[in-house]
Amino acid sequence: MRGVLRRWLSDRGELPAKPLVAMVPVSVRDTSGRPGHNQVSGMFSRLETHISDPGRRLQAIAQANSRAKDHSSAIGATLLQDWAQFADSTLFGTAMRLFAKTPLTHTPVHNVIVSNVAGPQVTLYFLGARLTAIYPLGPIFHGCGLNITVISLNGKLDFGIISCPQLLPDLAVLADDFTVELQELLAASPPGT
Repeated sequence: MRGVLRRWLSDRGELPAKPLVAMVPVSVRDTSGRPGHNQVSGMFSRLETHISDPGRRLQAIAQANSRAKDHSSAIGATLLQDWAQFADSTLFGTAMRLFAKTPLTHTPVHNVIVSNVAGPQVTLYFLGARLTAIYPLGPIFHGCGLNITVISLNGKLDFGIISCPQLLPDLAVLADDFTVELQELLAASPPGT
């Protein structure tokens, strides 16, 4: 995915010198086993789009993600969620209104949302027909107009790619590059890995 974004930006002369940053949703479900509660935090992942070699880029991403996971563990993945539950709606609303008036609201913290969802690993049926694909949909936000979500289904992966049409009017071109990127990563991988 990182190489796909690098290629898409480079082909348009828009590859930034600094690497893109993805916000990756992370499940922080507690051990209580309460059903029906989505408990999600986020991890920021540098996509290392400034590195042209696919193998080096993948290695750099793995190292950066390891550091991000360590950082998340150190501060507690549920910190923001815990604060939101502690703060009443008046305090939270006031904080959001103040934040909206700062220059920070115009500086995106991340460029893309990337999510992977473990789906069912069994054959599913709907009204008697075998389900052969699931195409996930994820949100886009002001300042982050691209969402790439992958879900597994019975041994295969399905991709859902959503964008703001003003930012990525040719989303199909971006989607088609995933096959090219996979082949480049496989070629860069040592045999047997």
